[in-house]
Order: sequence, then structure tokens, then C-alpha cells
Amino acid sequence: MRFEVRYKPEHQKRRWFGYFDLLGTKARIESSSHFQVFDVYARAVEAAKGRTTDMPAVSYACFSDSFIIYTESDSGRDLACIDSVARWFVYNLITSRIPVRGALSCGDFYADKENSIYFGSALIEAHAYGEAQDWLGLLLAPSAVLQMDKLGVPAGKRLNYAYGKIPFKPGSTLGTARELPACILGQWISLNGQNPCIEAMAEMKNRAVADSHVGKYERAIEFIQKNRRVPVMRQPQPKGAEPS
Repeated sequence: MRFEVRYKPEHQKRRWFGYFDLLGTKARIESSSHFQVFDVYARAVEAAKGRTTDMPAVSYACFSDSFIIYTESDSGRDLACIDSVARWFVYNLITSRIPVRGALSCGDFYADKENSIYFGSALIEAHAYGEAQDWLGLLLAPSAVLQMDKLGVPAGKRLNYAYGKIPFKPGSTLGTARELPACILGQWISLNGQNPCIEAMAEMKNRAVADSHVGKYERAIEFIQKNRRVPVMRQPQPKGAEPS
């Protein structure tokens, strides 16, 4: 059999990769009109499109309620780009009252955007850690942590991330919880002294019916509140003093 689609070695690279899953899709489809379901998906697509347009180093693709983003390399520059896209993507969805969870990894990934062919170890790992989370959040998978250490930008020293016991769903192959760095969602923005992500999660929590859903919001809010960081303001130096 002759195939028109060919394997192209240049599509196989070590890359930064992100996987995201919109929560509540099944219930939304069963209880909402097609327009309401479309509205949620359209908002997510626009959020992805908007961030990747601003960051050409990052590409995205989506299928139903799953979104992926990826870079052209595993460099520090591409890390900065995908980190920004991932954090703002999740932020925009949550503040739009669309629950989401995701994970960033780093590894081999084949990306043929023209033919919509995507596969690789980076996808497998990010998918596993993304799906396992029992809250709303964005975590760094072990491969991402390892690559950041190699680049000299350890996850534990980044302003918008903190280590914690990440809650995993019962029955997950990854266990019940694991110590990993996760994003302090909304840490980088404040409206009237408030974190918009906490406000949005609290509102979604109040609308939740099942206890298991309520718990997802409570755990996410607790993590953000526990790890909130206040920028340190430098005191003005006396005239003629040596800079500290």
C-alpha cells in the first residue's frame, strides 16, 4: 500500500510539551444545549489561539476537550515561552469559569501539524500526570523538573511554582499523591488585592453538586492560598550608599 503521508525525521525533536483537559465535559454534553457546549470549547480554543499567537515559538492543537501545546526545542528560551502560554491559558479558562487541569513535560515528541499526527514520550507523560490530578491545577511532570535543573532554572526557585503533595484521583497508576511543583495559579496578577482564580474557583465550588467535585476546588484553593507569595519591595538606599 502506498501512503502519501510520510515520516519526516525533522518533526521528531525533544520539546517542551503541555497537555490540558477540560473538566466536566460529559456532564456538560448530557445536560446542556449544543450551543452551550460549543461556547465552552470556543472559549478554550480562543484562549489557546490568543496565547500562541503572542508566542510564535509555541504551537497548539485540540481534539474535543483535550488541548496540547508544544515548542520547537527543549531550550531555556522555549521553556519561558511555553510556561507563559500554559499559565495564561489555564488562568483564562478558570476565570471564564471553565475548570481545567494540565501538565508540562519535556521529551521526544513527533509533531506533524499539517497531517495532525502527534505522538511521543512527552505526550504520554504529560497525559498521565494531567489526567491523574484530583483538582484544578497545572503541574510540572518529572521530565520537566529534570530539564529545568539541567538548564539551571530549578522549579522550586520559580516565582509562580511551589512544591506540594499533588492530589491524584483514587485508583490512579501514579498513586494517591506525589510531591511535585505546581503552578500557583493567578500568583502573577492581582485585582483589588484579590486573586481572580480563587474567586472563580470559589464560585464554581458553590455551584458544584457532588462532594468529589467540591473537593477539587477546595484543594486547588488551599494550595494557592498556602503558597501565595508577596513580591519583596527593596527599601530605598541612602544617598551614596553601596547597592545591596
